[in-house]
Amino acid sequence: MWIELDGWMAKLRFSACHLIPHHPKCGRLHGHTYAVNVRVHGTRTGEFIIDFELLKEMIAQICSRLDHHVIVAENDPRIRITKNDDSVVIDIGEKRYQLPIEDIAFIPIDSTSAESLCIYVAGELARMIETSDLDVSRLEVRIDEGIGQGAGCMIDLDDGVSL
Repeated sequence: MWIELDGWMAKLRFSACHLIPHHPKCGRLHGHTYAVNVRVHGTRTGEFIIDFELLKEMIAQICSRLDHHVIVAENDPRIRITKNDDSVVIDIGEKRYQLPIEDIAFIPIDSTSAESLCIYVAGELARMIETSDLDVSRLEVRIDEGIGQGAGCMIDLDDGVSL
């Protein structure tokens, strides 16, 4: 059995800026309004697999950490990050960006692609669910970076979170 949330309809969204180093178009700073879509597979504990409101709260917490920030992939070997007291310098080849540190969401991923963001969000949600008493066996998460354009992944929680 499963339940599902559509991020566009349920307003589980965040707006953020990012770039994909050395990509001809996406290599420039640009932004998206992302939506987080989730399908939760499991066994009902009482009446629910997971209460919709609880699931929405979990996703909203993740979205709020990213909303209106510049997303930087900390593990991207193509970039060099220098953190100062109040700013960050990001070097990508010939490009150099200096931004206020408070405007950055540093994410432990290798790219800010929809695929990598999806893995990050799925992992964060899996950790939240695993600390609860819910009988959830699988998560399917899709991150849309626009209507009709996104990336998805699945995590089997019975096997533990390994992303």
